[in-house]
Amino acid sequence: MRSAGSIRTLLRTLFGVPLLCVVLIAYSAATLVLVLAGAGVRTVQPLYLSISRTFLRIGGTRLEVRGAESARPERAYVLVCNHESGWDPFCVVAGLPDLVIRFVAKQELTRIPIFGAALLRTGNVKVVRTDTSGDVERIREGMEHRDPSVSILFFAEGTRSMDGRLGAFKTGAFATAIVHGLPILPVALAGTFAVWPKRTARLCAAPVALEVGAPIETTGLGLDDRARLRDEVREVVAKLRERARTRLAETTQR
Repeated sequence: MRSAGSIRTLLRTLFGVPLLCVVLIAYSAATLVLVLAGAGVRTVQPLYLSISRTFLRIGGTRLEVRGAESARPERAYVLVCNHESGWDPFCVVAGLPDLVIRFVAKQELTRIPIFGAALLRTGNVKVVRTDTSGDVERIREGMEHRDPSVSILFFAEGTRSMDGRLGAFKTGAFATAIVHGLPILPVALAGTFAVWPKRTARLCAAPVALEVGAPIETTGLGLDDRARLRDEVREVVAKLRERARTRLAETTQR
Protein backbone atom coordinates (compact mmCIF):
# COMPACT_ATOMS: atom_id res chain seq x y z
CA MET A 1 0.00 0.00 0.00
CA ARG A 2 1.06 3.55 -0.66
CA SER A 3 1.87 5.69 2.36
CA ALA A 4 -0.05 8.89 3.03
CA GLY A 5 3.04 10.89 2.06
CA SER A 6 3.43 9.19 -1.32
CA ILE A 7 -0.28 9.66 -2.04
CA ARG A 8 -0.01 13.38 -1.29
CA THR A 9 3.03 13.60 -3.55
CA LEU A 10 1.16 11.80 -6.33
CA LEU A 11 -1.82 14.14 -6.03
CA ARG A 12 0.39 17.21 -5.88
CA THR A 13 2.18 16.05 -9.00
CA LEU A 14 -0.99 15.18 -10.92
CA PHE A 15 -2.77 18.43 -10.10
CA GLY A 16 0.01 20.80 -9.11
CA VAL A 17 2.30 20.43 -12.13
CA PRO A 18 -0.42 21.29 -14.69
CA LEU A 19 -1.45 24.21 -12.48
CA LEU A 20 2.15 25.44 -12.41
CA CYS A 21 2.17 25.43 -16.23
CA VAL A 22 -1.04 27.48 -16.36
CA VAL A 23 0.28 29.96 -13.79
CA LEU A 24 3.59 30.27 -15.63
CA ILE A 25 1.95 31.08 -18.96
CA ALA A 26 -0.58 33.47 -17.38
CA TYR A 27 2.09 35.46 -15.56
CA SER A 28 4.34 35.44 -18.61
CA ALA A 29 1.54 36.81 -20.78
CA ALA A 30 0.80 39.54 -18.25
CA THR A 31 4.48 40.42 -18.13
CA LEU A 32 4.68 40.70 -21.91
CA VAL A 33 1.66 42.99 -21.97
CA LEU A 34 3.32 45.29 -19.43
CA VAL A 35 6.64 45.29 -21.29
CA LEU A 36 5.00 46.03 -24.64
CA ALA A 37 3.20 48.92 -22.93
CA GLY A 38 6.58 50.33 -21.91
CA ALA A 39 6.83 49.11 -18.32
CA GLY A 40 10.27 49.11 -16.69
CA VAL A 41 11.87 46.54 -14.44
CA ARG A 42 10.41 48.04 -11.25
CA THR A 43 6.88 47.78 -12.66
CA VAL A 44 7.39 44.17 -13.74
CA GLN A 45 9.10 43.10 -10.51
CA PRO A 46 5.87 42.49 -8.51
CA LEU A 47 4.94 39.84 -11.08
CA TYR A 48 8.29 38.09 -10.57
CA LEU A 49 7.71 38.10 -6.83
CA SER A 50 4.08 37.02 -7.11
CA ILE A 51 4.74 34.07 -9.42
CA SER A 52 7.57 32.88 -7.18
CA ARG A 53 5.36 32.96 -4.10
CA THR A 54 2.53 31.27 -6.01
CA PHE A 55 4.84 28.45 -7.12
CA LEU A 56 5.99 27.87 -3.54
CA ARG A 57 2.37 27.75 -2.32
CA ILE A 58 1.36 25.26 -5.00
CA GLY A 59 4.43 23.16 -4.25
CA GLY A 60 3.79 23.21 -0.51
CA THR A 61 7.25 24.69 0.07
CA ARG A 62 7.95 26.27 3.45
CA LEU A 63 10.85 28.65 2.85
CA GLU A 64 13.07 29.73 5.74
CA VAL A 65 15.48 32.58 5.04
CA ARG A 66 18.47 33.77 7.04
CA GLY A 67 20.85 36.59 6.23
CA ALA A 68 18.58 38.51 3.85
CA GLU A 69 19.52 41.71 5.68
CA SER A 70 22.98 41.37 4.09
CA ALA A 71 21.49 42.45 0.77
CA ARG A 72 20.95 46.21 0.56
CA PRO A 73 17.91 47.04 -1.61
CA GLU A 74 19.60 50.10 -3.12
CA ARG A 75 22.54 48.05 -4.45
CA ALA A 76 22.88 45.65 -7.36
CA TYR A 77 24.82 42.41 -7.01
CA VAL A 78 26.05 39.40 -8.86
CA LEU A 79 24.33 36.65 -6.91
CA VAL A 80 26.15 33.32 -6.85
CA CYS A 81 24.12 30.31 -5.76
CA ASN A 82 24.32 26.52 -5.80
CA HIS A 83 21.84 24.76 -8.06
CA GLU A 84 19.88 21.77 -6.76
CA SER A 85 16.64 22.05 -8.70
CA GLY A 86 14.44 23.95 -11.11
CA TRP A 87 12.74 25.22 -7.95
CA ASP A 88 15.78 27.33 -7.05
CA PRO A 89 14.99 30.57 -8.95
CA PHE A 90 11.57 30.88 -7.33
CA CYS A 91 13.06 30.37 -3.86
CA VAL A 92 15.74 33.01 -4.40
CA VAL A 93 13.28 35.61 -5.72
CA ALA A 94 10.77 34.89 -2.94
CA GLY A 95 13.50 34.86 -0.30
CA LEU A 96 15.04 38.19 -1.38
CA PRO A 97 11.97 40.29 -2.20
CA ASP A 98 13.77 43.63 -1.87
CA LEU A 99 16.14 42.88 -4.76
CA VAL A 100 15.29 43.09 -8.45
CA ILE A 101 16.76 39.81 -9.69
CA ARG A 102 17.25 38.54 -13.21
CA PHE A 103 18.90 35.32 -14.33
CA VAL A 104 21.49 33.85 -16.59
CA ALA A 105 19.09 31.34 -18.19
CA LYS A 106 19.83 28.40 -20.44
CA GLN A 107 18.65 28.59 -24.04
CA GLU A 108 16.09 25.81 -23.61
CA LEU A 109 14.03 27.99 -21.26
CA THR A 110 13.89 30.84 -23.75
CA ARG A 111 12.32 28.49 -26.32
CA ILE A 112 9.21 27.88 -24.20
CA PRO A 113 6.31 29.74 -25.85
CA ILE A 114 5.31 33.01 -24.12
CA PHE A 115 7.50 32.26 -21.09
CA GLY A 116 10.70 32.43 -23.13
CA ALA A 117 9.69 35.71 -24.70
CA ALA A 118 8.89 37.14 -21.26
CA LEU A 119 12.32 36.08 -19.99
CA LEU A 120 14.14 37.78 -22.83
CA ARG A 121 12.02 40.94 -22.75
CA THR A 122 12.57 41.53 -19.03
CA GLY A 123 16.35 41.52 -18.82
CA ASN A 124 17.32 37.88 -18.37
CA VAL A 125 20.40 36.70 -20.27
CA LYS A 126 20.33 33.64 -22.52
CA VAL A 127 23.30 31.27 -22.56
CA VAL A 128 23.85 28.31 -24.86
CA ARG A 129 26.52 26.54 -22.74
CA THR A 130 28.02 24.79 -25.80
CA ASP A 131 29.09 28.19 -27.17
CA THR A 132 31.42 29.65 -24.55
CA SER A 133 32.67 32.62 -26.57
CA GLY A 134 29.12 33.43 -27.66
CA ASP A 135 27.90 33.19 -24.06
CA VAL A 136 30.60 35.62 -22.92
CA GLU A 137 29.38 38.12 -25.51
CA ARG A 138 25.71 37.58 -24.65
CA ILE A 139 26.40 38.14 -20.95
CA ARG A 140 28.46 41.25 -21.76
CA GLU A 141 25.64 42.69 -23.87
CA GLY A 142 23.04 41.80 -21.25
CA MET A 143 25.04 43.51 -18.52
CA GLU A 144 25.60 46.62 -20.62
CA HIS A 145 21.85 46.98 -21.25
CA ARG A 146 20.96 46.09 -17.64
CA ASP A 147 19.02 48.57 -15.56
CA PRO A 148 21.47 49.67 -12.81
CA SER A 149 19.05 48.48 -10.09
CA VAL A 150 19.01 44.90 -11.38
CA SER A 151 21.01 42.12 -9.72
CA ILE A 152 22.00 39.16 -11.89
CA LEU A 153 21.84 35.60 -10.56
CA PHE A 154 24.33 32.96 -11.65
CA PHE A 155 24.00 29.31 -10.73
CA ALA A 156 27.75 28.95 -10.79
CA GLU A 157 27.78 25.16 -11.25
CA GLY A 158 26.29 25.74 -14.68
CA THR A 159 23.61 23.08 -14.35
CA ARG A 160 21.41 21.44 -11.75
CA SER A 161 22.91 18.85 -9.47
CA MET A 162 22.13 15.23 -10.34
CA ASP A 163 22.46 14.06 -6.74
CA GLY A 164 22.16 17.18 -4.58
CA ARG A 165 25.93 17.58 -4.13
CA LEU A 166 27.77 20.86 -4.70
CA GLY A 167 29.66 20.83 -8.00
CA ALA A 168 32.59 22.81 -9.34
CA PHE A 169 32.00 26.50 -10.07
CA LYS A 170 32.56 28.08 -13.47
CA THR A 171 34.25 31.47 -13.76
CA GLY A 172 31.60 33.43 -15.70
CA ALA A 173 29.92 34.97 -12.65
CA PHE A 174 33.22 36.16 -11.24
CA ALA A 175 34.50 37.66 -14.48
CA THR A 176 31.16 39.47 -14.82
CA ALA A 177 31.34 40.87 -11.29
CA ILE A 178 34.91 42.08 -11.77
CA VAL A 179 34.35 43.68 -15.18
CA HIS A 180 31.21 45.51 -14.07
CA GLY A 181 32.45 46.39 -10.60
CA LEU A 182 29.60 44.65 -8.77
CA PRO A 183 29.86 42.96 -5.37
CA ILE A 184 29.12 39.25 -5.18
CA LEU A 185 26.28 38.14 -2.93
CA PRO A 186 26.82 34.47 -1.96
CA VAL A 187 23.61 32.50 -1.58
CA ALA A 188 22.97 28.86 -0.73
CA LEU A 189 19.88 26.69 -0.92
CA ALA A 190 19.16 23.35 0.70
CA GLY A 191 16.06 21.22 0.26
CA THR A 192 15.02 22.07 -3.29
CA PHE A 193 16.45 18.80 -4.61
CA ALA A 194 13.79 16.99 -2.58
CA VAL A 195 11.07 19.27 -3.97
CA TRP A 196 11.80 18.78 -7.65
CA PRO A 197 14.78 16.55 -8.58
CA LYS A 198 16.36 16.87 -12.00
CA ARG A 199 14.80 14.77 -14.79
CA THR A 200 11.62 14.01 -12.86
CA ALA A 201 8.13 15.46 -12.92
CA ARG A 202 7.56 14.61 -9.25
CA LEU A 203 6.57 17.58 -7.10
CA CYS A 204 7.01 17.08 -3.36
CA ALA A 205 6.12 19.28 -0.41
CA ALA A 206 9.32 19.85 1.54
CA PRO A 207 10.97 22.62 3.56
CA VAL A 208 13.68 24.72 1.93
CA ALA A 209 16.36 26.76 3.67
CA LEU A 210 17.99 29.82 2.10
CA GLU A 211 21.20 31.26 3.57
CA VAL A 212 22.57 34.62 2.43
CA GLY A 213 26.15 35.61 3.14
CA ALA A 214 27.88 38.95 3.43
CA PRO A 215 28.63 40.69 0.10
CA ILE A 216 32.13 40.21 -1.29
CA GLU A 217 33.52 43.33 -2.93
CA THR A 218 35.35 43.14 -6.26
CA THR A 219 36.74 46.68 -6.33
CA GLY A 220 40.37 46.68 -7.40
CA LEU A 221 40.29 43.16 -8.81
CA GLY A 222 41.27 42.28 -12.38
CA LEU A 223 40.34 39.34 -14.57
CA ASP A 224 43.51 37.56 -13.44
CA ASP A 225 41.84 37.31 -10.02
CA ARG A 226 38.68 35.55 -11.24
CA ALA A 227 39.84 31.99 -10.49
CA ARG A 228 40.92 32.94 -6.98
CA LEU A 229 37.64 34.78 -6.43
CA ARG A 230 35.70 31.76 -7.74
CA ASP A 231 37.41 29.46 -5.25
CA GLU A 232 36.87 31.91 -2.39
CA VAL A 233 33.17 32.28 -3.15
CA ARG A 234 32.65 28.54 -3.61
CA GLU A 235 34.06 27.98 -0.14
CA VAL A 236 31.65 30.57 1.27
CA VAL A 237 28.68 29.05 -0.57
CA ALA A 238 29.65 25.58 0.65
CA LYS A 239 29.64 26.80 4.27
CA LEU A 240 26.31 28.56 3.80
CA ARG A 241 24.89 25.40 2.26
CA GLU A 242 26.01 23.34 5.25
CA ARG A 243 24.25 25.79 7.57
CA ALA A 244 21.10 25.49 5.48
CA ARG A 245 21.30 21.69 5.52
CA THR A 246 21.77 21.72 9.31
CA ARG A 247 18.67 23.87 9.69
CA LEU A 248 16.67 21.47 7.55
CA ALA A 249 17.80 18.52 9.66
CA GLU A 250 16.78 20.36 12.83
CA THR A 251 13.38 21.19 11.28
CA THR A 252 12.81 17.53 10.42
CA GLN A 253 13.60 16.43 13.98
CA ARG A 254 11.05 18.79 15.57
